[in-house]
Amino acid sequence: MKKMSLALTSAGFATLVLLGATPSTVQAFSLTQSNPLKIMPLGDSNTRGHGDDVAGYRDDLWMLLKDSGFNVDFVGSETRNPPPNWNQPYAFDRDHQGHGGYAISGSPFDWAGDLTANIDNWLNAATPDVILLMAGTNDFLHQKTTAQEEIDELGILIDKIFAWSSDVAVLVSSIAPLAPKEGLAQTALYNNMIPGLLGSDRYQQKNLSFVDTRNLFTLNDLHDGVHFTPEGYSTLANAWFDGIVSASNLNQPPTGPIVVETPGSGDSVSVPEPTSVLGLLAFGLVGAGSLRKRRHVSPLSSR
Repeated sequence: MKKMSLALTSAGFATLVLLGATPSTVQAFSLTQSNPLKIMPLGDSNTRGHGDDVAGYRDDLWMLLKDSGFNVDFVGSETRNPPPNWNQPYAFDRDHQGHGGYAISGSPFDWAGDLTANIDNWLNAATPDVILLMAGTNDFLHQKTTAQEEIDELGILIDKIFAWSSDVAVLVSSIAPLAPKEGLAQTALYNNMIPGLLGSDRYQQKNLSFVDTRNLFTLNDLHDGVHFTPEGYSTLANAWFDGIVSASNLNQPPTGPIVVETPGSGDSVSVPEPTSVLGLLAFGLVGAGSLRKRRHVSPLSSR
């Protein structure tokens, strides 16, 4: 089985499920190319940052990427909320597309907008190679939407992204649990419905991945029932990092069968490489888990 050479990162497990296409049909992006890989963090205030951690996950993720020697560039029209007391030997890239109060669709407040209505302008201006999409919290909090309605709106947003470019890579994360009772139930249902949307025929041959953080967070990871604590943002950064590396050409599974060595035997077993959500589930994430999961063992400081 393909071995991982990168250092493992956070204090928990995150699963990345690659969806829709085999490695031979979608060109994976490179983290070591001569031109910087343009990454757009896209979402609401949990992308922008909030509370004691005003840069959210972005500064932790930037450190992970830069410390690994990857050539990346955060892009987006927003530059607010840089981390305080940044003391790394390299500059922090402040660009992002995280907007406090923004829903996937509709405007919860007079001063806020929605991602779907603005996405074309943002994409045209920033031309990202990779998008880190985490959104839906404000829809549940302020628009009393249902999980099914939110999944439908998420699909429309993803469709607009791929209409802009079929070559862009999109990583979609589950969202944080919410403290309000009704929000918690709908959020959990929404998170559980995301893999079905992303793995549907609608997105075959698209470079689309699900960064599964459902088992990483509880309400204890939220400082106000909505936004992450500094430790929660650090865990989220590690999950994004694992997802980015797994979806890149550094961690592409072999195009032939996976060969699993049988302990204590000279024989080996060939296992077909899973190429869809159903394939991964049938595979039990046994072989695939070795490729998609990393143990986080180097904790980072808060944002």
